Amino acid sequence: MERYENKRRWPRFAAYLPVQCTVLDPGKADHRQVTGMTLNIGGGGIALLLGETLALGIPIMITLGREEPIRGHVVWTDRRMLTFLKTAVPHGVAFEKPVDASWVQQWVSQGRRRAHVRAPVLLDVEFTPAGTGAHGTCFNLSQGGMFIATEHPSPPGTEVILRFALPSVAAPLSVRGRVAWISGQDREASAVTGMGVQFLDLNPMDTAVIGTFVDRLRPDVSAPDASPRLRSARGSRRARR
Repeated sequence: MERYENKRRWPRFAAYLPVQCTVLDPGKADHRQVTGMTLNIGGGGIALLLGETLALGIPIMITLGREEPIRGHVVWTDRRMLTFLKTAVPHGVAFEKPVDASWVQQWVSQGRRRAHVRAPVLLDVEFTPAGTGAHGTCFNLSQGGMFIATEHPSPPGTEVILRFALPSVAAPLSVRGRVAWISGQDREASAVTGMGVQFLDLNPMDTAVIGTFVDRLRPDVSAPDASPRLRSARGSRRARR
């Protein structure tokens, strides 16, 4: 695999966005459609996760959001990886013509905004502050972090290791984070006790997995009434202890 790292003339920026590719198979009248996720973007090319391995040199048309398709060709591929998309293959695509810097800036901004889009979930989470294990329930999730309902939140600034499993993902995720804020310490009956955790140094694969999971939830799931579900989750948690 040749990455052309030393030959790049355009900087790359991390951006995790859904993408659709039209594979222009030579000699075939019908063009295949392949969906995936971006890993990074630059003026001269893009790195993608796709559900199948494309041949080196094959031309493709890449569509990001509502922008016009961009023509390019595959210049490298890597080994298949396990992700939320079951398995995915990293690809490097060089654009036939460099794109304007304003387009790159727009794509990167979309990725950053997407990182703060949250989806309501109910996931068991194990968190490990200062070498001790504790449990809670994740109430909402984004690429940037999560809110964990727990009767014993860690103080703001505490670094924690979060372990949680997403439906349809074979292996649980282990993510480093920092407690940004806590709630429910005023002892009001309606307050939800818990903590907001910001992810730290989330790797591209985990970012893509979480982003895809959040995207699949948001169109179909309305915001739940938190209180009854929280009481149920807490009750079942105490019962297991």
